[in-house]
Amino acid sequence: MIVTKDEKPKSRSHNFHLFHALMTISMTMLFLPVIRTSKQNIPRLKLTYKDLLLSNSCIPFLGSSEGLDFQTILLDEERGRLLLGAKDHIFLLSLVDLNKNFKKIYWPAAKERVELCKLAGKDANTECANFIRVLQPYNKTHVYVCGTGAFHPVCGYIDLGFYKEEVIFKLDTHNLESGRLKCPFDPQQPFASVMTDEYLYSGTASDFLGKDTAFTRSLGPTHDHHYVRTDISEHHWLNGAKFIGTFPIPDTYNPDDDKVYFFFRESSQEGSTSDKTILSRVGRVCKQYLCFEDG
Repeated sequence: MIVTKDEKPKSRSHNFHLFHALMTISMTMLFLPVIRTSKQNIPRLKLTYKDLLLSNSCIPFLGSSEGLDFQTILLDEERGRLLLGAKDHIFLLSLVDLNKNFKKIYWPAAKERVELCKLAGKDANTECANFIRVLQPYNKTHVYVCGTGAFHPVCGYIDLGFYKEEVIFKLDTHNLESGRLKCPFDPQQPFASVMTDEYLYSGTASDFLGKDTAFTRSLGPTHDHHYVRTDISEHHWLNGAKFIGTFPIPDTYNPDDDKVYFFFRESSQEGSTSDKTILSRVGRVCKQYLCFEDG
C-alpha cells in the first residue's frame, strides 16, 4: 500500500466527549494495591557501562551525542531497521551495524513554543524541546511520529519508501498536525500508545498541567477520521492515571470482538486525601462501534 499526500488522513478533532457512544470501557480493578517499596532496594544485578563493553554483549551507538534523551524505539524487522526517538531527533539504524550509514531527522520544537515553555517556568534543556514519544507503524511505507513540541505536542508522517532496498527517511513537514490527545505534553509523563487497524489508541494527559488523563482514539480510515475520548465529568473515568502500556488483544476468533487493553496505575478515590492508595488497573476498550459490555 503506497500512501501519497492526498491519501494521508487529515485530522478533524471533534466528538471529544462522545466516547461512550462509540466505544465502551470496561474497567477491571486489580484489588491489590501497589506495594510501596523502599528507595534503598538494591538491584539483583548491577553492571556499569564498562562492564557491558567488556562483556562484548552490547554494541554502542556512536552517532548520538550527550543529552539526546532517547525515549522511544520502533523495530522495522522487514527492512532490518531500528528507529529511535530522542530529543529533537529521530534516528534510523541498520540492525546489521548500528553505526554504519545511519540516518537522522532533526525535528526541533518551534522557537516561539520554546520561548513560551520557558516563560511557563519549564526547564530549557529537559522540558522545552521536542521529545519524540510516539513511533508507530502507519502502513508499509510510513511511520506515524509525535513529539512533545516544548509542551505543544505535534505529529507527522515519516516516509520510509516502498521497497526494502530504498533508504528513504524523510519527515513530511508540510502535513504536520496537532498531537494533543495522542502524545503527552510533558517528556517525563508516563504514557502508552499503540496503532491497530489504522487507529492510534493512546493513554495520555490532554492538558498542559497533566491532570486530565484519558483514553483516546484518533486517525483511522478517511471516512472515520476523528477523535474519541473518555468523558470529562465530575465522576472522573481516570484519576491521575500513570500509563504503563497498551496492547491489542483478541478475545475470540471473531475479530469484531477484539479489544485494546490499557495497563496503568491511579490513585484510589476512596478514603481521605492524605492517604491515597495506588491501585493497578486494566482498562478494556472495545474497537467496534456500539460495543457495550461489563467486564
